[in-house]
Amino acid sequence: MEKKEHHFVGKHYLMKQAFGQEELHEREAVCTREVPPACTSACPLHLDMRQACALAAQGNFSRAAGILRKTTPFLHLLAGCCNAPCEKSCVMENLGDGVSMQVIEKACALYGGSGAMNRFMIPKKKKIVALAGEDLFCLGCCWELGKKGYEIHWYTGEKTPQEILTDWGLSKEEAAADLGSLEGFRIKKFPIQSGDGSFRDTCMQEADVLCVSPAFRGETLPETCFVGKGYQEVSWILADAKYVALKADRYLQGADFEDVSEPKTDKSRLFVTMDGVTGSKAVAGVETVTKETAQEEAARCIQCQCLECVKGCVYLQEYKRNPRGAIREIYNNMSIVMGNHMANKMINSCDECGQCKAACPNGFDYPEVCRIARQVMVETEKMPPSAHEFALLDQEFSNSEGFLARTQPGYESSAYLFFPGCQAAAVSPETVEKAYKDLSGRLKGGVGLMLGCCGAISDWAGRADLFTSALEKIQREWEKQGKPQVICACPTCRKVLQEHTDLEPKGIWEVLLQLGVERVTSGTISIQDACGARQDAQARAQVRKFVEALGCQVQELPMAQELVPCCGYGGLMPYANRELSLKKAAFAAGQSQGRILTYCMACRDQLSKAGADTCHILELTYGVEPPGVPDLSGRRANRLKLKEKLLREIWKEEIPMEEKLEIIYAPGVEAQLDERMILKSDVQAVLKAYEETKAAAEDEEHGYLITNCRIGNVTFWVKFTVSEKGYVVHGAYSHRMTVE
Repeated sequence: MEKKEHHFVGKHYLMKQAFGQEELHEREAVCTREVPPACTSACPLHLDMRQACALAAQGNFSRAAGILRKTTPFLHLLAGCCNAPCEKSCVMENLGDGVSMQVIEKACALYGGSGAMNRFMIPKKKKIVALAGEDLFCLGCCWELGKKGYEIHWYTGEKTPQEILTDWGLSKEEAAADLGSLEGFRIKKFPIQSGDGSFRDTCMQEADVLCVSPAFRGETLPETCFVGKGYQEVSWILADAKYVALKADRYLQGADFEDVSEPKTDKSRLFVTMDGVTGSKAVAGVETVTKETAQEEAARCIQCQCLECVKGCVYLQEYKRNPRGAIREIYNNMSIVMGNHMANKMINSCDECGQCKAACPNGFDYPEVCRIARQVMVETEKMPPSAHEFALLDQEFSNSEGFLARTQPGYESSAYLFFPGCQAAAVSPETVEKAYKDLSGRLKGGVGLMLGCCGAISDWAGRADLFTSALEKIQREWEKQGKPQVICACPTCRKVLQEHTDLEPKGIWEVLLQLGVERVTSGTISIQDACGARQDAQARAQVRKFVEALGCQVQELPMAQELVPCCGYGGLMPYANRELSLKKAAFAAGQSQGRILTYCMACRDQLSKAGADTCHILELTYGVEPPGVPDLSGRRANRLKLKEKLLREIWKEEIPMEEKLEIIYAPGVEAQLDERMILKSDVQAVLKAYEETKAAAEDEEHGYLITNCRIGNVTFWVKFTVSEKGYVVHGAYSHRMTVE
């Protein structure tokens, strides 16, 4: 990966680009979202028939014709004489008939206006182009060069432009309509006889460049001359005229004309799913095209596009981005040295779940780009600390006050080590307790316990230093216990430890299957697969076998296994974009009207927030009634209570309890704290500081006292009154500011 650093002296500005333009283009090329559809790729002119069909289906033939006339004005000619490779390549051909593009072209020619350019809109260039010949190639060159503003000296025979078109089978009226596009161009005609090469010297005395019909191929021509290839089909002849005219234009501008691409067709790389599409018959013939029949035919176009990554991703739907365009935006965001980084929220809102990569036919890895961007933005101090600070502090809490590592009583080392993960301890501590007691009772050689965070939070936040620190702590404690077999209850923890340490963890579902599982229920249930197991087909299969052993019949969700939508917790989305996180959870929960079983506690928590009947597989296994959805303060309290209870009951240790103030929360305040990511412990700290300083402002209108205290990077404000029972908190808010 290419990295460049630039330091600006004076003020501290740091720039670090994660990869260069070449790698950016390579990444963009993987996504086929903006690749032309099959009809356009098969056409030598590369007409945008998809857009033309979309407009024609609405009855807007004027705009549809405008789309086609950006490429060529000879619509009657195309409708009557083209061999229509676009129709043969149309994906609808696989189910019946391809869309009759010639019907659309004919309707655009009939009902789309004249196509003549306003003469005041045509630029006037001083240079002159000489053109020799009397065929369709020359008509194409006249239009291509005329619209660019060149004066054209056309050396032609006795045939009129109208006769050139009628020779192809057009009526006089149709020929006149197609030639209307040449009105206003500066075209002067000079006579030559067929096969007469005397025009060479004459035309080049005044002209700056010469374009010659294929009829003159093989003759001695000046160096500043561009000759047609001699194609026989209408679309190829017009494409050749476009190619020759572009070369002449670049030559006249002093630009490199050798790298102009010759006309070609290819097979489209665009992935198009035909799910839900039914076949149908095309309108027969183009002789009597009406607006109604053309509209009906245009409506048969399914508007080919690849939306595989968007179908199940609320994030991409919300930001209305395709990954190709989004990584360009992210790249530009990382390139900004001074100024606003407008894409920061978009970067932080990706849950990095990998669903889009799994859905993409080419494996486009958009989450990797977001992960790289976060790391670079953090390193270059372009990412505000507020983005993930709360989550990082939560990880710090899990690996300090909430951390616990012990061997099983009676053992100096462990054969196994149970690592439930920080979310399980926060959401359903009773489940963690029962799982540990079950494992330590049935496994031989001693089962140690480690309560803490695997570091995924800091990895998502782009904090490589904190991620490494968390992993090193786990590694040290694992080594202290004799390098036991690690058993994870969280698929994300298992994935992190498997990829970044030597621990080689197993999932608890695998271990319990080996030990034996009792049948505890019956009926049909759906499984919300975890993002941590998206690339682990074996783990997903083991979970299903485990659930069946519990007595359930698994009914797969519409999006399951590697295509499951994220619950909205991954990538720290709840902290960076709370509203989007809730939408993600609602989308995932909406896949089933029945009960959903999860094997990730964060998934269980998020789907429960969305109102789904959700249960974790271990809650079902051990008969734990899902305790609802704890708020942020409750999650932290659950971790401490679990640690204290296990130490007291299993290891016979007591933790001295910190003396706390008596605080009563007015109705609605606890929900307000959770929404604003303010912990009850923060409120405790603010009011303790008040007891020491007695510094507070009075809100005379409401009768509140307002005090503040800075904790880390945040200044917290608490509105309160004092009663006989203690402090009554009426509200709180926070700012990232220094109060002096």
